[in-house]
Amino acid sequence: MDVLLLVLREDRLLLTRRAGDIYGSGWWALPSGRLEPAEDVVTAAVRELDEELGLRVEQDGVTFVGVTHALPPDSGARIGFGFLVARWVGEPTIREPELCSALRWCAPDELPARTLPYTREIVRLHVQGEHFSRPGWPPSTPPHPVA
Repeated sequence: MDVLLLVLREDRLLLTRRAGDIYGSGWWALPSGRLEPAEDVVTAAVRELDEELGLRVEQDGVTFVGVTHALPPDSGARIGFGFLVARWVGEPTIREPELCSALRWCAPDELPARTLPYTREIVRLHVQGEHFSRPGWPPSTPPHPVA
């Protein structure tokens, strides 16, 4: 499971350009990360913002946006919890240069062409006020009636 963080300042989102030997290297993405064992999603969000960007956030400053259960064509299924962060202490700084080569603020409706689909989906959920999606999965069929 992953946390994807919509760090918002003046109606603009913070994106990171992924770098190194990781999935999506060279593409723009939201600050994000995987949960560690025995860690809840809010604690992971707070930890990731500190580790990746040097931002200090209180747990009550992390607001749930939505969940996406994505099935990308080029990797395994992922579950991502999106959270909005509008209050923090510090200035975003690249703290893991082996994983991130640049930072960029942009409007949610002006994401760069090379933005990861996983990021696009969490941003879409936020903008449209939806809370769940499952991109890449086949359409569901209604359950069969019980005889």
